[in-house]
Amino acid sequence: MFVESILVAVDGSENSVRALDFALDMAEKYVSSVMILNVFDMLAVGVVPQESTAYSIGNMTTLGRDMRKIHEEILSKAVSHAKDFKPDLTISSMLRDGEPAVEIVNFAKDNGFDVIVLGHKGMGKLRERFLGSISEKVAHSAPCSVIIVK
Repeated sequence: MFVESILVAVDGSENSVRALDFALDMAEKYVSSVMILNVFDMLAVGVVPQESTAYSIGNMTTLGRDMRKIHEEILSKAVSHAKDFKPDLTISSMLRDGEPAVEIVNFAKDNGFDVIVLGHKGMGKLRERFLGSISEKVAHSAPCSVIIVK
């Protein structure tokens, strides 16, 4: 098996940390580079009932910025963890906006990754119940092998 580049998607959940550790071990074994990806779903932030008076346009902008900061922190922590755990690996990171499964698959396609690693269930359990699992969608649409870590 030849694995030059690994894409690992993180969302801050325990399973995504397990997925990151798995990807790092795999990268060490195959002398691969690792790209850590976090996807920020801005549309999920914008879903607020119209009758709600608590959220004005200005508040939504602030909420969006706050949520982006949270995702930047998740990504930053993942990168720090990766560099501490496997300091000799080539590790890079990317924060993308959009629907997570679509962005993960498109990023893998656009950048020619050999494998995608992600956790089985992330933080969006309610979202997952209604829209389906991100890991399931990625597994069905990915242009490369997908490893789902529990």
